[in-house]
Amino acid sequence: MRPMKPDKEISVSTIRIPTVGGSIPALVLAPKAGAENAAGVLWIHGAVDLVKKFGAVVVSPGYRLAVQRPYPAAAEDCYSALIYMKNHARELGIRRDQIMVGGESAGGGLCAAVCLMARDRASV
Repeated sequence: MRPMKPDKEISVSTIRIPTVGGSIPALVLAPKAGAENAAGVLWIHGAVDLVKKFGAVVVSPGYRLAVQRPYPAAAEDCYSALIYMKNHARELGIRRDQIMVGGESAGGGLCAAVCLMARDRASV
């Protein structure tokens, strides 16, 4: 998980998300003015613009890399973050019926895997 530059419009906090392998850190980015019934975004590789432009709450998981743990560890970690968002929507200030998954670069592949896992497991 990369550190983030301070931004006057965004509140950043760190949480721990339980996973099959223990737990992972995640950043929660939200509007400084607060969030209530905001869209929730599991973004794999950070997303400051989604917070600033749309007022979304972004959860960016610090998943295990393939160097540390082979596939499917990273996908399972990101899936755990999605389930965490669903189960903790109220405290995160997001709507349970408006959660999306996205990512850039390697995060795009993990995004696709997480969406397929959610479909196959009928959990979201």
